[in-house]
Amino acid sequence: MKHLVITVIGQDRPGLVEQLSEAIYQNHGNWLSSSLSKLAGQFAGILHVEVASQHIVVLRKALEQIDALQIQIVEEQHSTPPVSALHACCITGNDRPGIVKEVTTLLSQLNVNINKLKTEAHSAPNWGYPIFTAHFELELPTNLELETLQEELESLADDLNVDFDEDLIAS
Repeated sequence: MKHLVITVIGQDRPGLVEQLSEAIYQNHGNWLSSSLSKLAGQFAGILHVEVASQHIVVLRKALEQIDALQIQIVEEQHSTPPVSALHACCITGNDRPGIVKEVTTLLSQLNVNINKLKTEAHSAPNWGYPIFTAHFELELPTNLELETLQEELESLADDLNVDFDEDLIAS
């Protein structure tokens, strides 16, 4: 079995997810996981699909037939070893340009791998300004303590609140 990572983007409309799931199912694929969103009127997503090698070409053709969707398909080149420990992290602060860049630059400098990232900015009427929230799933190197990472992240700005949920993820 081959594992495919499929990215999709196009004008949002009802039925797109059904069309994707139908194409995958009808062409012998198994939908393993996904993250799909409507962003600024666009439908955007990433899917992880398992399919037998002999069905990849027909699955690719079926997906490319879905109107107005740009689709990119990448085959897994090698199996990734299981991760021993992941950590969930939530960062909250006043919304401003550069938060994602500052946080991800620091994580990169500390050799922390980002497995998942979900961000949003929302109004906070009681505060008078928008609040930015980032939810990370992080893979830490063995020589980095959670407390050290938290201190480093909080040092980026006075208004950043960093919380880890140590019990959330373990392989």
